[in-house]
Amino acid sequence: MRTLSPCLLLLLVTACDRPSAPTVPQHAPGAVEQVAATELPAISGYYEDTLPCADCPGIVTQLWVRSDSTYILRQHYIDREPLPFGSIGQWHYGNDVLRLEGSGDGPDFFRPTSEGLLLVNEQGEASSTGLDNTLDRNADESPDEIPRMRITGTFTYFADAMNFRPCGARSSWPCAGGEEWTDEGERGSLNSRELERHYLRSVAQGGDPWTIEVECTMAMGPAMEGDGADEYIFIHRVLGEVQGCPQ
Repeated sequence: MRTLSPCLLLLLVTACDRPSAPTVPQHAPGAVEQVAATELPAISGYYEDTLPCADCPGIVTQLWVRSDSTYILRQHYIDREPLPFGSIGQWHYGNDVLRLEGSGDGPDFFRPTSEGLLLVNEQGEASSTGLDNTLDRNADESPDEIPRMRITGTFTYFADAMNFRPCGARSSWPCAGGEEWTDEGERGSLNSRELERHYLRSVAQGGDPWTIEVECTMAMGPAMEGDGADEYIFIHRVLGEVQGCPQ
């Protein structure tokens, strides 16, 4: 397990509370009809495989389906994009279909199988191409942290607390410059002070939202208050500013 630098520990002492884990309304707009928790199959877990791609050798796909109704999807287009794309959002299950709702082109749909999750359409129908569209469940191989990926979201800095809310997510994560994550510092990542300066140059006043595309990782660290641990988004690079989250 990696250790946090003294700079980040100081940031955590002065940081505000992270919002509690989001809850999903039973009848959220656009959501699939929910079923009782006792009727849910064992969906939560980590899934990974290489899915077919129309114009590249394949899409290395990693999917974390979390028990708090959130998910993280990381997709690497082989030989096309060096940095994987990431998205964070809410999942819903109903009518034997897992629906992933986030930002971008629209929801993704999967159907649980004995192997893992099969990519399907909204009606739960698989592709007729015969290609393998299944993400295998890897219960014993889930990474301890989310590797580097590009994500769009809204960054805020106020009262010595940095937060980042990915587009499509319902809550924010505490964050810091990637250099504060000790093992990443040698790779030219931003530190928290540089990130703060970049933010203050880009907004009218502290506390204003700053929507950006970033290169980031996600990992656990000490809880902001009390014992335990919390999850952080570590921003290594700001790739560009964005005019609001895509709908």
